Amino acid sequence: MPRIAGIVTEKNAKGEITYVTINVKKHKAAIMPFLENVGVIEKSKFMQEFDNAISVKQGFSIVKKHIENTWKK
Repeated sequence: MPRIAGIVTEKNAKGEITYVTINVKKHKAAIMPFLENVGVIEKSKFMQEFDNAISVKQGFSIVKKHIENTWKK
């Protein structure tokens, strides 16, 4: 198996790979989705709220509808 920079494996006495150390700085794009999927890394409360937020266009349309309805009354 070729060596990959930023990934180190440790073997036990039988020669089986038991530990893998991955440099997240080098392989962030590849490893972060997996770690989030498994639940090792949780999103901060801010990022959870950010994911659920509405877009600027949606916000403007809501405000516009509200103003139009207010003026009609």
